[in-house]
Amino acid sequence: MQKIYELIVPVHGVVMEFGVRWGQNMSLFSNLRGIHEPFNYNRRIIGFDTFEGFPSVDERDGRLVSAGDYGVATDWKEDLDGILDFHNANAPIPHKKKFDLVVGDATKTLPDYLEKNPETIVALAYFDFDIYAPTRDCLEALLPHLTKGSVLAFDELNTPEFPGETLALKEVLGLSRYAIRREAFSPLTSYLVIE
Repeated sequence: MQKIYELIVPVHGVVMEFGVRWGQNMSLFSNLRGIHEPFNYNRRIIGFDTFEGFPSVDERDGRLVSAGDYGVATDWKEDLDGILDFHNANAPIPHKKKFDLVVGDATKTLPDYLEKNPETIVALAYFDFDIYAPTRDCLEALLPHLTKGSVLAFDELNTPEFPGETLALKEVLGLSRYAIRREAFSPLTSYLVIE
């Protein structure tokens, strides 16, 4: 995550995470912003999740996932809000809220978010949905909001247990158009840079 975040420091725009679950990456992105660009209050971190698990799954998602998988504890979203509020309150420019948690099916909430926030430029989109349909739909919705240097990162590309994420990327962007990179110490996380 450190390497991926360093790639976006000179790129204007927000960080979006798709599939927040417990919020470890939201917290990590908040801390990385504090380390690398503590005064960049425009670097909002926006997380999308149902917090109830997968709304549905597709045959392209393999046999190991079911609707409802990867939910979290009741009221966890409120607890995560508190954690992220704490980060915000203890960072420079604390009066500006620098994160959002968008609850619901991102195939519906992302288009709504982008319609209400048409100025949005995406510097980093981190996909941790694991499954085909939301990855495909959100990739398509983000395309007009990417710029040269934007980073698209993925948690389950080339993973037999979760084939849907790779199939969505193949369908929306293709695999031969961009170099898909990873770090030697991270077997799953990969990324590409829009050039």
